[in-house]
Amino acid sequence: MKLNSNSSIKVPAKAIIPVVTFIVGLVFFWVGVTKFGFWNKEALKPTEGFFPIIIAVALMALSVLAFLQSLKGDKNIELRLINWYVPLGLIAMILLCLVIGTVPSVILFMLFWLKVYEKQSWKCTITVLIIVLLIVVGCFIMWLDIDFPMGIIYDSFFG
Repeated sequence: MKLNSNSSIKVPAKAIIPVVTFIVGLVFFWVGVTKFGFWNKEALKPTEGFFPIIIAVALMALSVLAFLQSLKGDKNIELRLINWYVPLGLIAMILLCLVIGTVPSVILFMLFWLKVYEKQSWKCTITVLIIVLLIVVGCFIMWLDIDFPMGIIYDSFFG
């Protein structure tokens, strides 16, 4: 099956938000249990994870109920691949920041987005890239002295 920008899948419109909220509740539950705990047995009092765990359980339960309710409806929406370019680009940017560092990933993202997606000329792409790099390096690195993550590859060679 070939995917292009007009490819789409049909899902129940009311089922998307319950699935997302269940995942959010699951993340909060997992973080609450593994990092903060639920109850301090020695002090006989709740820990920092007490309320997040309770809210996460309630959110997951309500999400399941909302999802089951959404299956009764028959309205479907189309999810086109072109609408997912920005979220997929954001995920790629985050993963690239972890692997090669923030500044190189900004360079690659800008080059890819302007040249491939926006189909800009090289003159426009390089001009915008230089302006963005001047802002990133000048304002954040030199002026504000912010250390951006260098990435796994840099850390493995120089760390």
